[in-house]
Amino acid sequence: MTALAHSLDFGGEVVSFSIERTSRRKTVAISVGYDGVRVLAPSDLDDERVISIVRKKGRWLLRKQAGYRELGGAPITREFVSGETFHYLGRQYRLKVVPDTSAVITRITARGSTLVAPVLPEAGTLVRRAAVRSALRHWYRDHAKVHFRVRSKAMADLLGITRPTVHVVDQSKRWGSCDARGHIRLNWRLIMAPMTLVDYVIAHEACHVLEHNHSKRFWRSLETIMPGYESRVRHLDRLGHLFVW
Repeated sequence: MTALAHSLDFGGEVVSFSIERTSRRKTVAISVGYDGVRVLAPSDLDDERVISIVRKKGRWLLRKQAGYRELGGAPITREFVSGETFHYLGRQYRLKVVPDTSAVITRITARGSTLVAPVLPEAGTLVRRAAVRSALRHWYRDHAKVHFRVRSKAMADLLGITRPTVHVVDQSKRWGSCDARGHIRLNWRLIMAPMTLVDYVIAHEACHVLEHNHSKRFWRSLETIMPGYESRVRHLDRLGHLFVW
């Protein structure tokens, strides 16, 4: 299978991609990931036709790429074993997996700067890792629900709007979003970031309750309640990949 490099300009934003040809495909498939855009095409389909198909997907490609850029890089590999470091509100916590014959369900407990995860002693490696990963996700989500709603109310008060409905969600490519009804969705992974960065994302989405696009009015509202927000954006860009697993 050969791969050929190409690029397309969509209104000043360039999308680079490789075309990989294989006789096993009958149609064109496009995928977007942390490593870029990949196009799989039938071996008998000429470049011009493949590029035409990719061009028609321009808006979708830009949206997908923006999502991956928002999280700042590829996720890091986790083993979910004792000694690994996890973040909570910007602080580092050390994971400690302990055998416990009563741990039918693994639940995380924070003890100082340690996250304790009890597991059944007889659990195999894969089962143990899955149990710890699931427990961590539940622990983070539970804490995110509390903090996000408190901070959303604070940002709403600053903007002079009614506190928006907040949903804590699992979305791997975005920190937050706001729909047409003014409902805010926040990625549970955001709770790993320092509170200043949590506040930035919530402030950003709260401003979308007033303005559903990135107009001048939107940026003025954000600057009003969070002067110098740009530095928080850059900080989140640098740290984001640490919170994705």
